[in-house]
Amino acid sequence: MFNPYVIILSTFGISGAVVTLWGLMIIRKARKTLGWPSVAGAIKESSPDSNTDDLMPNIRFHYQVDGQSYTRTLELPGSVSPSQELTRRYLEKYPRGKKVRVFYDPQHPERATLEPGIGSDWMVFALGLMATVFSIGALFFSN
Repeated sequence: MFNPYVIILSTFGISGAVVTLWGLMIIRKARKTLGWPSVAGAIKESSPDSNTDDLMPNIRFHYQVDGQSYTRTLELPGSVSPSQELTRRYLEKYPRGKKVRVFYDPQHPERATLEPGIGSDWMVFALGLMATVFSIGALFFSN
């Protein structure tokens, strides 16, 4: 017979494993930026609200790679909680006109960041791992 307890825990465990893998991909992507080359750039726009969230700063920066000009918006990690304090800190850190180091992907120079390594959202990985371990433990001890 089908045991609903086993089905629920198995589904929870599989979901946890998928979330764990997703978290690893996020961390890996963020760690890659640590090896990116850098160029001089400047903050082109620094305003207190973005197009999508009025509690997130809108920071756009300009840079050049091999004579090609690029403009990007600073992307904040998904784990960042939008707040007026966060916006204030980023606006102070990146005022309009400030000269900055821009780290760019050498394979795709249109991808760039001002904060390499940021975005390592360990919480996604940790929650997925906890869900997986919990469900395996519960399945193991339920028999």
